[in-house]
Amino acid sequence: MSNTLKGHWTLVFFGFTSYLDVCPSTLAILGQAEKHWENLPETRRPQVLFVSIDPDRDSPLRLSGYARAFHKNILTTTADTPALQRFATALGLPFRKVPGKSYAENPLDDTMDHSTAIVVLDPQGRHVGMIHPPFNAEEIATDLQKLTKETTL
Repeated sequence: MSNTLKGHWTLVFFGFTSYLDVCPSTLAILGQAEKHWENLPETRRPQVLFVSIDPDRDSPLRLSGYARAFHKNILTTTADTPALQRFATALGLPFRKVPGKSYAENPLDDTMDHSTAIVVLDPQGRHVGMIHPPFNAEEIATDLQKLTKETTL
């Protein structure tokens, strides 16, 4: 587990920057939740990690810029596809590439089939829950603040 995540409650969301429906709306909600946590001490502040499942298109620079448009504290990462599949499957969120109608002529004509759930990791990096749509920023923020308070008492 990354040292960046260690010691923090973390919400993990899988997606990709070229998806114009669910990914931006979910990141907008997570960005709103982040605003609720801005004044918390760093040791109690939950984190949001956006994991791109499209490493062919989402460079670290593109991914970071995309996520920061929703909130400056959203963390981002990607990896090679086999590593991403292992990580996603371990969290119960497998994904797959779906070729579009003209994929044979244009290899960029594809999309990714993935879950819209958000995974909750505890400060030790253990998968302890999932949040399913519909999402509510206020509820997410409140629930995570309760969790962080309970684990620091």
